[in-house]
Amino acid sequence: MKYHVLASGSKGNSIFIYDQGNGLLIDCGISKRQLYTKLNQLGFHESDIHHVLLTHDHIDHNKNIGIFDQSIVYCGKGCLPGIDESHELENYQNIQLDHYIITPLPLSHDATSPLGFVIKGKDETILYMTDTGYVSQKNMEYIKNLDYYIFESNHDIEMLMNTRRPLFLKNRIFGDKGHLNNEYSAHVMAQVIGENTKEICLAHLSQEANTKEMALDTYQRVFDEEHIYFDNIKIADQKEIVSGGHYEN
Repeated sequence: MKYHVLASGSKGNSIFIYDQGNGLLIDCGISKRQLYTKLNQLGFHESDIHHVLLTHDHIDHNKNIGIFDQSIVYCGKGCLPGIDESHELENYQNIQLDHYIITPLPLSHDATSPLGFVIKGKDETILYMTDTGYVSQKNMEYIKNLDYYIFESNHDIEMLMNTRRPLFLKNRIFGDKGHLNNEYSAHVMAQVIGENTKEICLAHLSQEANTKEMALDTYQRVFDEEHIYFDNIKIADQKEIVSGGHYEN
């Protein structure tokens, strides 16, 4: 299984997963031109997108979801007007798309039916989870000891509070329906990674209230405190493609 974070952040999100000849896109909060240009850079084409998952209905995730026929799109209930009910996902109810087994996980965010996804390919598993204020205990059970994690590490609390953003927005981001901060994110990963885990990719970093260095330093500190040695941590980017995983023989 190979993953490519095409864009990650408040200006647009899109992730492409490829396994056993089947392409799966999560979100399309970037332009059609950006999407296909980045896929072409990786050696893929429009026809390689076999299915599309939508996490929620905020513009940085769904801006151009309309370029796809709804027959290949799946989302939470009420997230995409007009979509067939059979394509509205039930929390924790597995669906199979080609060889992928996908488990939708309900998240806590100020959006319509926000979801994260555990995706099982032929031999490996990956989590995509951003845009949530916290991780429920039930979700924790579903995300243990996966191969790959694309996981939110949105902000540093002190940096967030020192921005010029209005107080209501700071409270929204920091609240239970907002985004995961670096510290919380690291503690969750410390609890769930296991012997199968190969990579962590930190995603949806705030450009005003975080830095890549700060997110990574926080992870390293928390892992040290928990006596965990794991150094294969990548940082997703708003503009540049960040890839991970590997192709099966």
